[in-house]
Amino acid sequence: MLNLFRRHTGKCPHESRDSLKCHCPIWFDWSMPNGQRLRKPLGLRDWQAAQRRARDMEADGITVVGEAVTVQRATDDFEKDAKTVIKSSTLKQYKILLARLNEFCKEHGYVFLKQLGVVEVREFRNSWTTYSPRTSGKHIERLKRFFNWCVENKWVESSPAKPLKSPKVGDTDVVPFTEEEVKKILKACDDYQGPDQARLKTLTEFMLTSGLRIGDAVTISKSHIVKNGKEYSVALRTAKTGTPVTCPLPDALAKTILAIEGQHPFWSGKSDLEDATKVWRKKFGKVFKDAGIKGHPHQFRHVFAKRLLVAGVPVGYVASLLGHGKVEITEKHYSKWMPERQAAVNKAIRKTWK
Repeated sequence: MLNLFRRHTGKCPHESRDSLKCHCPIWFDWSMPNGQRLRKPLGLRDWQAAQRRARDMEADGITVVGEAVTVQRATDDFEKDAKTVIKSSTLKQYKILLARLNEFCKEHGYVFLKQLGVVEVREFRNSWTTYSPRTSGKHIERLKRFFNWCVENKWVESSPAKPLKSPKVGDTDVVPFTEEEVKKILKACDDYQGPDQARLKTLTEFMLTSGLRIGDAVTISKSHIVKNGKEYSVALRTAKTGTPVTCPLPDALAKTILAIEGQHPFWSGKSDLEDATKVWRKKFGKVFKDAGIKGHPHQFRHVFAKRLLVAGVPVGYVASLLGHGKVEITEKHYSKWMPERQAAVNKAIRKTWK
């Protein structure tokens, strides 16, 4: 049974735990079937409203398996279960989201999972005022996965996150460096003061040439760089068809990478993958500052894609190299450079006339 009581402030003259003469915070005391006891603020000060909330909580707090599932318990169990199927870097993002969900529920007096309906979850989504459209979209995907997992456990009948729509990602999210900026960045790498000066430039050239994300580039193994005949290439991934997707590498760059000590040229292999990536992001931050450029390492990937399209490489091949599951994804993000590609093709054709 759920019991209500007021928790009076120090300045309140009343002492009764069910006083109707003050507006001190109302708490609840709940003894769950498993013996666990919960004492939490309800987030209300009106006694009648609190009684209505209590009736709803008693009705919604009991699941089909006869136990009260709190939001905290659901998020904790999800994190434990996710450890076996989600990589550590992604799991950290889930922990950030679910910690924020618990904080939101605490502020609004939501304790049980069944108290979260579409309206409440949408209100939680609307509290993300500092996230970019891309980050919001990723968090919505994670929120839906969490609630789908709750449905599978029969803790809720349907997912309250299902109606949520990801915000549209504008063109500003895909901005490659200009070729002039690339030159400045490489020059700043040469001028970098630190023990990783040589590796920093090599990593920059590697990302520009392979199109790999910084996390994948930093943790690349030498076994992924192979020599076929006289040419080197890097194995990017395995396609759904089972065939390997590779990208050619300049001989000088490949030899430089292979000459670096260790199985992982840009990673010790001892630290957490996400921590290793953060270290290199910090170094790139200094490089960009020295070059007088505002940017981030992911823009090297955009440069890679833009160069291929401008050179006339079919968009399907570019999608394969980038690891996009559908060509439409590549077209969506990089279509504005396809006219440049056509202009380059036209220029090449005109040269043949001479």
